[in-house]
Amino acid sequence: MKLSIDMDQRYAKMRAHTATHLLHAELAKIFPNTKQAGSLVDSDLLRFDFYANNLLTPEQIRDIENNVNQTIFKAFPVDLIETSFEEWVKLWAKAFFEEKYGDEVRVIRVHDGDKNISVELCGWTHVSNTRDIWAFTIISQEAVASWIKRITAYTWPKVIEKLHNYEEILDWASKTLDVKSYAQINEKISKYAKENSELQQRVESLETASIRATLQSAQSRSNSDFSKIIQLPIGTNFKALTWIVKEIFQSEKSLLLYTDEWNYVIITDGSVSAKELAKKYNLRWGGSDMMAQWKDESVKAI
Repeated sequence: MKLSIDMDQRYAKMRAHTATHLLHAELAKIFPNTKQAGSLVDSDLLRFDFYANNLLTPEQIRDIENNVNQTIFKAFPVDLIETSFEEWVKLWAKAFFEEKYGDEVRVIRVHDGDKNISVELCGWTHVSNTRDIWAFTIISQEAVASWIKRITAYTWPKVIEKLHNYEEILDWASKTLDVKSYAQINEKISKYAKENSELQQRVESLETASIRATLQSAQSRSNSDFSKIIQLPIGTNFKALTWIVKEIFQSEKSLLLYTDEWNYVIITDGSVSAKELAKKYNLRWGGSDMMAQWKDESVKAI
């Protein structure tokens, strides 16, 4: 049986792995006490978990991308050094003493002559020069656990795939917005966003006026618990409803308003408890002593 190595896949993982070391070095500039909490190295894809109390800002992400790509473009050598653990600690870097190391260790050093860019213990395969990574880009960051953040990034050629995907999105946006160049997209979106905000304000104003008119003209009834019981049209916006009700019916002790969709709200002046009234009628509820609301078919029986 003869075994063979998929060299394309091997080189893709080498690129991603060396890029992981460069990323780690950049993160240490921002979070001096950070250390690795886990990682995944795949074909031109890397995922790096590290300890930090906050996510990176967009500016910090751009700086990391720029610095790593500068290191790639400057074609710094990547050296593999086998040495003793004591020599490693003395010459280059701190070790994480909760981890176990042998007497002999393997060091991956990225450097510009006497200046170290990255120095880490590592037993995996790497490129021999940073230029072999070609390009680097961060595609996402997230918080995965308390104090642990995760960065996912691409190396060449997935960087080009990302750019092509973005280009497709920009092409679609240009056609949808009917603009002739990418540069006009922001301007058109800003225009539409302003128009949408103005329309939303008009809709909210009309909705408020409609609810006010409905409340003022609605037929009501009452019982021993509610001074007014009012049935409202289906689709009534209960978020807008509550403050309008309080304004119109300031002198009422307790009100029940509901729709044929079984949405309801109980509003009181505080002299009686809204949640206790909901419980009395076996209604599912959420809220407080002055306002309780939910959706419950039983409200129609009140």
